[in-house]
Amino acid sequence: MVIISLGGSDDGEGPSNPTQKRRRVEPDEEEEEEQEQGQQSQPQAFEMEEDPEIATTQEVDHNNDGNGEAEDSNGVSGYSAARERERSVPVIITDPDVLDCCICYEPLSVPVFQCENGHVACSSCCARLRNKCPMCLMPIGYNRCRAMEKLLESIKISCLNAKYGCKEVFSYSMKSDHEKECVYIPILCPHTDCDFVASSKELSLHVSHRHVGSGVQFTYDKFITVFLNTDQKEIVLQEQNDAHLFIVHNKLELLGNTVHISCIGPKSMAGFHYDILARSRGSTLILQSVTKIIQAIGHASSSVFLLIPSKFFGCGQLKLDIRIKSQH
Repeated sequence: MVIISLGGSDDGEGPSNPTQKRRRVEPDEEEEEEQEQGQQSQPQAFEMEEDPEIATTQEVDHNNDGNGEAEDSNGVSGYSAARERERSVPVIITDPDVLDCCICYEPLSVPVFQCENGHVACSSCCARLRNKCPMCLMPIGYNRCRAMEKLLESIKISCLNAKYGCKEVFSYSMKSDHEKECVYIPILCPHTDCDFVASSKELSLHVSHRHVGSGVQFTYDKFITVFLNTDQKEIVLQEQNDAHLFIVHNKLELLGNTVHISCIGPKSMAGFHYDILARSRGSTLILQSVTKIIQAIGHASSSVFLLIPSKFFGCGQLKLDIRIKSQH
C-alpha cells in the first residue's frame, strides 16, 4: 500500500492542452465569480480584480523603500504555496503496480502510450516491441494516454529511504531515477554477526565507534600491507579521512586465489582505482582494477577478479600490498 499526495499546482489538461480547467466552486463563491465577471466585462477589459490577501501584501510593500518588489514576490509565492497545499488530496493506492509499465515493470513516465484496447506502455517498450501491444497485438505507440500522464505528473511521493535520512519528495515518474542517485540507500554492516543497517555516512560512523580495531586503517594513494589466510573470505578496510569502507574479497581456487576489492556505498558512487602487489622469491605480481560499489557483502560477486598463483603463498598465508587511489 502506498500513500501519495495529488498536488494541484497544474490545472491544465496535460502537456498537449495548455487551457486550464474550470475550478469547482461553492454557492457562495459562485456569486463572487459572477460579480467578478461583471466587472471584467466593463471597458477595462485587461484589468483583473486582485485577491484581497495579495492586495494587502502589495499595499504594505509599497510603503517599504527599496524592498517592496522582493517582499511582494515572497508574499505572492507564499500565497500560491498555501493554496497548493490546500488543494492537495491524500490518496491511498492499494496496488502501486498500476503505475508501472506492464511490460518492463518500471515506473511509467511521460510520454505514456495506449493501444485501442486501453493497454498502456512506456515509450521505450513501444519502440522495443515495434509498436505492437503484447497483450492484444494491436498497434501501440501512436496514441498518448493523457489521463495517465496527468495522474503521474500530479502524484508526489517520498523516497523509500526516508527513514534513513532522505527528505526528497518527487513525482512518481522520477522514482527510478532518484533511487539510482539516492545517497541514503540502506547498507548492511560488513562485520560478521552485526545486523546494523544505515546510510553509508551513518554506517561509517557505526564502524568507527562499534567495531574499533576490527578493520585495517589506510590512507588513499599509499600502500598498506594486509595478510590473508588462504581460506579467509574477506577483510575490511577503512580510510582514515573520509571513513569510506572497502572490502578485500578472497576466494580459494584450484590454481591459486582470486581477489578483488569492493567499496561500500550508494549506487551513484564512482569506483576507485586500486593496485595489488604480491611478492614471492624475488618475483612481484602487479594487479590493477576498479572497485565495484556494493551495499552488502552478499552483493559482491564480480565477473572481474584477479588471480594470484599458489606459489605466492607462504605457510598458507597471503601477503598483499594494496594501494587504493583517491578520486581527486
